[in-house]
Amino acid sequence: MIIRSSTIVRHSCPGNRIQIRTLFKGLKEATKQLEKVNKKKDDEEGFHHEYSIRPDTYAFKVSGANERNRSLAKNSNGIELDTESKIHPLQKQELDDTEKFNLIQFIYRYSTNYPFGTKSPQDVYDEYPLTNSDKLARSIHRPKKVKMSTSDFIEDSLYNPNYGYFSQEVNIYQPDTPFDYNNIKDIDEFMDSWQKSYAKYDDAQPISIPKPEEQKAKEDSAKYSNKVQEESSALVKSNATGSNSENANVSTSKFASRAISIQKQDMRVAEAQTLGRTRKSLQLWHTPTELFQPFYGEAIARYLLVNYKLNGNYPYEDLIIYEMGGGNGTLMCNILNYIRETQPDVYARTQYKIIEISSQLANKQMENALKNKLVQKGLDTSKLEIVNKSIFKWDKVIDQPCYFIALEVFDNFAHDLIRYDNITGQPHEAKVLIDGNGDFFEFYTPELSYYSNAYLQLRENGDYSVLEQSGTLSGKLETLKSVIPFLSNKDKIHPLLHSTTKLRWQNSILPFKDNLTPGEFIPTRLLQFFQILKHRFPNHSLISSDFHYLPKAMKGYYNGPVVQTVLKNQTVDVSTYMCHQGYFDIMFPTDFGVASDLYKQVTGKIPRVESHKEFLSQWADIDATTTKTGENPMLDFYRNVSFMVS
Repeated sequence: MIIRSSTIVRHSCPGNRIQIRTLFKGLKEATKQLEKVNKKKDDEEGFHHEYSIRPDTYAFKVSGANERNRSLAKNSNGIELDTESKIHPLQKQELDDTEKFNLIQFIYRYSTNYPFGTKSPQDVYDEYPLTNSDKLARSIHRPKKVKMSTSDFIEDSLYNPNYGYFSQEVNIYQPDTPFDYNNIKDIDEFMDSWQKSYAKYDDAQPISIPKPEEQKAKEDSAKYSNKVQEESSALVKSNATGSNSENANVSTSKFASRAISIQKQDMRVAEAQTLGRTRKSLQLWHTPTELFQPFYGEAIARYLLVNYKLNGNYPYEDLIIYEMGGGNGTLMCNILNYIRETQPDVYARTQYKIIEISSQLANKQMENALKNKLVQKGLDTSKLEIVNKSIFKWDKVIDQPCYFIALEVFDNFAHDLIRYDNITGQPHEAKVLIDGNGDFFEFYTPELSYYSNAYLQLRENGDYSVLEQSGTLSGKLETLKSVIPFLSNKDKIHPLLHSTTKLRWQNSILPFKDNLTPGEFIPTRLLQFFQILKHRFPNHSLISSDFHYLPKAMKGYYNGPVVQTVLKNQTVDVSTYMCHQGYFDIMFPTDFGVASDLYKQVTGKIPRVESHKEFLSQWADIDATTTKTGENPMLDFYRNVSFMVS
């Protein structure tokens, strides 16, 4: 009774209503004046980038078609709504004196950095044409006023021949002479020797002064045409060395002291930035092929020889080897040399073909360099053929039995990005929109590309169906984990297993993601690669290895990449893949369980997945890489790498 009485008195008091209306009217008028002041200020100062939001702060859900008659959605009552005219919860509106004032709506619209002003996301999305990485490969300038799939954006960022990351001059770490493991005391002494071998890379080099983008694009293009290109990463993939001390069978304290020593040295070099000098050793790609030569390559050669004879190809067919990206040619030399020394009859009918994506001129220079290397090793240059073609442009069918080597290439395969509708579970594919100012935005459309749709279909019909898991006890436990704060890493939980109730609640408070789940990066380029192996190399046997885990991955995504660059002599990890194209390495881990299932469904071949240590324990000369104390760097390093062979 008391509560009801006080409520009646409060609502029946006209003075209170007048005060509230006056307050809102004053706030409304103040907002109008503020909008005018801000507009005048923007007109005077010109455009400035909004740095208070990341490119992926918003996930705008839009229709996939630009045509208005296809941009329709249905509400809960089944009534069709024009999504182009649908007002986004954060979209700013022209203030109207007759409009009923809504305080919550007001806070959302004028206290958030919604980037499109009074335009709806659909209006903005429809303004720009759709493009892809193939079209952009013909341009020397980074694109503006276009939209593309996430995989095309990543492909363009990494592989554009003019400004892409891999079109720059890069270096692969290569010791002058192989390490003599039997005369090295332990892993600590090996790391000392490894550090000393950096001397030739640590010569200080002048830092070039940045130039305007157009001029730099021309210089990069000329530079690309006159230097030997290596299909490799320019950043230090320090994680790949497997130096996570908690897994190595060595003293953790010694590893820690070594890390501190190197860190102090890095800091001293960083302080020398005022002198305009930098260390090239920070921009090296470390591979087990180079670090453990020739023993790593010999392990691959043993596997090839045994399977070449077990498969019944010898002596009826030549031993044909394809390698995707030849690097420094070290693996090729180690494999050919081992075959020549152990089985000269097989060597006589061995062919080695490197698939190289670089330009014609760079390819010719690389061919000369690799053939010179073969001559130095006393090997036959007629064994080598360089095929200047991207594997994804391959149009010739190779009917002969062959072995296809793909070592550490999966990590730089482009991925697409998927979010799921939190109510229906419908997948939405990300499109990256680049506006006229070069800023990036994410839009999500229910229209899936061919490979995105194919991947989801294959996954759900294979051994790793997420929808089937959601009905199991383990799936329900994953959903429970997604609700409990600080209990587990939420990025390890598949988006379809997240609690829909929690996501709806989050979206009602912070409507930045249009009621979509967290994002999932899916390996569409890997699926395309498997399709090419099936149709263009029907009698192939695959030998592949890559990282099954990468620390410091992007937060907020399932199967997210590591995005890195080098800044002031420090390796820097960033929190979004939508970065200035060509300046960042984008690396993905490979889920070899899912990858092997995809490979089996696509090619019909049965793959075998093994850890780095398991594969090398079977095929490598373990005694040759064992130190005096019995430690083995080749086995103890690269704990985050797996092999998949067929």
